[in-house]
Amino acid sequence: MSRARDAALAAAAALFSERGYSQVTIRDIAALAELSPAMVMKCVGNKQELFLEVATVEPLPLPACPSSDLGQALVRDIFDRFYADTVEPMTRAIMLRLTAPDHQSVIQHFTSGYVDPLTERLGGDVDARLRAELAVSALVGFATMLRIFGADACSQRSDEVVRRYGALVQQLLDS
Repeated sequence: MSRARDAALAAAAALFSERGYSQVTIRDIAALAELSPAMVMKCVGNKQELFLEVATVEPLPLPACPSSDLGQALVRDIFDRFYADTVEPMTRAIMLRLTAPDHQSVIQHFTSGYVDPLTERLGGDVDARLRAELAVSALVGFATMLRIFGADACSQRSDEVVRRYGALVQQLLDS
């Protein structure tokens, strides 16, 4: 049953991040996992339980770099995921939040995965929290523009974008 469970979880994670909760059925998950709907239910339970298990938010990768280079490094990380054609956790978090049956769970995962680590890196106080929220807001906006709206000029001039947008994020981190 482990193979079936793993296949169902992988299919659910892919479909929920692509379409959102309300647009995915157990039948969709079963088809992608090459299982019967009954087997999906047996392995992972109902749709809401399955969503809550796979609706995770990847922690924000905080590069091991000097604090003065953090803005550029965070923007470069977004480009690295884009060019590697891997899931962008920031845009995935938006999709999960908008469609989740339990919004608070997604908000908590996002905050603990993105804002909290950055707050700690910036010193952990109230001002650090504000700076972290502002910087994460800028990064989410950039990731959304690049991934969802297809920022062609940005994707073709990544070094310049890292320099310019990274400086903007750095200002938010430093101010």
